[in-house]
Amino acid sequence: MKLTILQQDILPNLVAVARSVGVHSTLPVLDNILLSAEGKSLKIAATNLEIGVIKNIAVEIDVEGAVTVPAKALVEIVSGLGQTELSFESEGDNLTIICKKFKATINGISAAEFPAIPLSKESGVSFSKAEILTASQILFASAIDEGRPVLTGVLTDAMNGKLDFVATDGFRLAHRQLILKDKTVQFKSLIPRRTFEEILRIIGEEEIEMVTVASSLDQNQIVFTLGQTIVSSRLIEGQFPAWEKIIPAKIIGKIEIEKDQFIKAIKLAAVFSKSEANIVILTTKKEGLSLQSSARELGSQENIIEANIEGEELKIAFNTKFLLDAISNIPTTQVAVELSGALSATLVKPIGEEGLEFIVMPVRLS
Repeated sequence: MKLTILQQDILPNLVAVARSVGVHSTLPVLDNILLSAEGKSLKIAATNLEIGVIKNIAVEIDVEGAVTVPAKALVEIVSGLGQTELSFESEGDNLTIICKKFKATINGISAAEFPAIPLSKESGVSFSKAEILTASQILFASAIDEGRPVLTGVLTDAMNGKLDFVATDGFRLAHRQLILKDKTVQFKSLIPRRTFEEILRIIGEEEIEMVTVASSLDQNQIVFTLGQTIVSSRLIEGQFPAWEKIIPAKIIGKIEIEKDQFIKAIKLAAVFSKSEANIVILTTKKEGLSLQSSARELGSQENIIEANIEGEELKIAFNTKFLLDAISNIPTTQVAVELSGALSATLVKPIGEEGLEFIVMPVRLS
């Protein structure tokens, strides 16, 4: 392999790809970045077997070839050289970087040992970048504990002209829905949360308008195509909970409230609830919404804030963190809280925007 490229053209791509290397992996080649020069394109790739990232850069190739080299060393060397022209030459499993009076040779591993990153079997379904990034609003609801692996993932389900992103840890649920132009598209996958976060991060960095999502050839990966970048994710095996059944069928009370005012009131209530299981009690009253919390050692507080109250008067308790997480991820200035009973699932929605909803389960008061 032999090619010349500007440092400022290759460095951002190396940095983005390097985040997906398998750090301290038992398979040494996973610590490496693959550089493959073919035709008029340089392919840069890395994988940790859970997520794989491929970036293609248009460049004049003098000699075709491929090699893998340690990601950390490669990024540090290239970033340390500043904006200038770089020459990359490989011989065997070694890569030489030349810049003016600087020359470094890095010991690598054969490109033949680098795992294949799955590609899609079909054209897939396309969304605007802005649409797909809204999925970040639901990630907080997925489980961190690996005890139930299926709950650590984000369900991605395309059917009947709709694409649902769903996350739940068993105590709360978050759902974002996008409308598909192609009503025939069908696929269902469960993407690890950490991988999904990295996918959204890469999408955010790309200067693109559209993102394409499709299944891999062997169906155990999902593939995102972002212009000249391909991101492939391993899927979690297992049955995701029947989340549709958790959505309340009957609403008996509704609160419409200003988001920032609600957040401020919940945070004040949390001061008095930290030693008491983080519980805040909401009571719908004619004069507004009451938030109460107390702690044996500290004392108690009640805060009545302005809200539009409809339906039955209710007293309902929540974990302050779970309630705050849901409200904080609302993208609009007004929030709707739909109540189905003191011990039944509560819906939290933005007012003025469709396709996003959160479910928070109440806490039973002793």
